[in-house]
Amino acid sequence: MMNKIAVIYFSGTGNTKFIAKNIKNKLQEYGYESDLINIEKDKINPNDYKFLIIGAPVYVDRYPEILLKYMEKYLKNYKGKCMLFTTQASFKDSTSFQHCINRMPDLNITYCTFFTMPNNFYNFMFKKSSKEEENELMKKALLKIEKSIKSFLENEVKIYPRKKLTVKMVDKTYKFIFNHYVAFENKKITIDKDKCTKCKLCENSCPVGCIKINEEISFSDNCVFCQRCINTCPNNAFLLKNKKVIQYKPDFKNILKEIQ
Repeated sequence: MMNKIAVIYFSGTGNTKFIAKNIKNKLQEYGYESDLINIEKDKINPNDYKFLIIGAPVYVDRYPEILLKYMEKYLKNYKGKCMLFTTQASFKDSTSFQHCINRMPDLNITYCTFFTMPNNFYNFMFKKSSKEEENELMKKALLKIEKSIKSFLENEVKIYPRKKLTVKMVDKTYKFIFNHYVAFENKKITIDKDKCTKCKLCENSCPVGCIKINEEISFSDNCVFCQRCINTCPNNAFLLKNKKVIQYKPDFKNILKEIQ
């Protein structure tokens, strides 16, 4: 086994990618070689790594199915130590960790942590973070990375345990509600035909290939609701209930300069 760490992540709007990249940077500061593994593009042989660090956003109090399936496919026989992290708008831990531990019982998950990031779901519900709030949350997240990585490497154990019944109820709620909710919201999404250039960026960047742009926009039923399409459109051509969406554009680059 190589003395290397894999940082495995799924990111819709950039929050998790931001954390994953800065975890890699922190590992480098501590003298560890690491690889950044984007589950949409990269396969992995986990036995090439001493440790695994795995992260994604929280969707209805659990990890997105796209990440869980990747873990089941590639990581199920891995015996090394693992750390889980989430990015989320909430200031409290969720059942995501226990759900993942239950789903991957043979994985040696010893440390879990969450990073409170700016809310990216404000077009559909909840309040949009102000620029000041965005910057403050990202600064705190960067500081928490150092503490979390140090604790994990020093063999601290933290997993936020939940009762089986609680996890089962959350999972049933997810399975019953999530797809119906996504389909309901997707019906409200249209495109501004004067702005859309048919560049197909939304189609090509969709992690599950669920978007089709012709004269109208359509979504297949495997949409994970990551919101990447509406936030990466170069012309901001997506409409929600016939109103222009407010794209999620936090200042990831400059926040690093401020904290250094």
